[in-house]
Amino acid sequence: MLPRVNSAAIRRLNMVRVFHALRENPSCAQRDLSRLTGLDKATTSAIVAQMIEEGLVERTEAPRARRIGRPETALGIAPSAGLLVGARLEPGTIRIVTATLAGTVVEQGQFPGSTDLATALRRLHEGIDAVVAASRPRGGTVPPLRGIGVGIPALMDREGRLVLAPNLGWRDTPIRPLLEEALGAPVHVDNDTKAAAMAERLFGACRGVEDFVYLTGHSGVGGGLFLGGRLYRGAQGFAGEIGHLTVVPGGRPCGCGKRGCLETYVSETSILAQAGERGRALPDLWAAAAAARDGDPVVRSLLETAGAHLGIALSHMVNLTNPGLVVLGGNLSIVAEFVLPTLNAALDEHALEPLRRDLRLLVSPLGPDAVPMGGIALAMDGFLSVPGPIL
Repeated sequence: MLPRVNSAAIRRLNMVRVFHALRENPSCAQRDLSRLTGLDKATTSAIVAQMIEEGLVERTEAPRARRIGRPETALGIAPSAGLLVGARLEPGTIRIVTATLAGTVVEQGQFPGSTDLATALRRLHEGIDAVVAASRPRGGTVPPLRGIGVGIPALMDREGRLVLAPNLGWRDTPIRPLLEEALGAPVHVDNDTKAAAMAERLFGACRGVEDFVYLTGHSGVGGGLFLGGRLYRGAQGFAGEIGHLTVVPGGRPCGCGKRGCLETYVSETSILAQAGERGRALPDLWAAAAAARDGDPVVRSLLETAGAHLGIALSHMVNLTNPGLVVLGGNLSIVAEFVLPTLNAALDEHALEPLRRDLRLLVSPLGPDAVPMGGIALAMDGFLSVPGPIL
């Protein structure tokens, strides 16, 4: 007997295809949607009608091209259709962004973080309330909240359980239920770097790229792997922990309990700590970048060494996964100009030449907000998720 097809799930999948086609092609004519989605005209028309009825899509008059006849209409995701919230939960800071359903940033804010779980959840709630309130259109009301996504520097399993967050001091924590209880809304949570890689795929430099590695560095260093057009998670969901590759055997102690991990030399926290040990009190990586531009030899040396360590670790990932593109994001993008020369030199030395030859390196256009935008990507994915299996 043939398996029964879940027609509701198929309709939802088709709706998602139309949604993303409209998101990536704003002011699109309906006659172009079939070509963009591969769906037939009747299916496309039915989906568009449903989305307009649900208030997700609006029609506007397209600019006239000096043609006689009925004006053509353009379709787009309605700005009033809803609001998405994305957050980056770090030990020292909580960064929050709101966006339309199309992914256009509306408002953003930064608030103090905490390693105390209850305090961090309370501050996250207060921050979200403040940023959502600031997202109110002038003279209007805040669109309905459609989803919240949170990126956390932690090992997260496939069920959304926080297994280990060395820099936060959290372990074996049912973080998603706790977030939903604290925020009073559906929450989608993931490792911060995986979330940022999703944002890069949806909104950044990796749209249409099938195989890429995304690297970010805040309190730690993480890697997101997109292989064959899909985010690769591994057997338990932990794939991509480049920050815990050993680059200096017996080196600096890491919060994971090991020594010499990449993030003990390359993360923002580590770079600032090493600068302090050398008499350079710097508040953040923006200050480190400014000092390097001013020619500070200590800071320049630290960043060049960080680039070399990052290049060695990255060469292992290149040799193992053969990506076509590597993206430096998060706070690594702030100091990219100083780490890239030694990073490239290390890749040249340690990556296999055929794999290195066509490898491209880019700095993320999303910059330090890649993880909050990853939260937007998580929230969008959750809002659009297919209800149940297809078969």
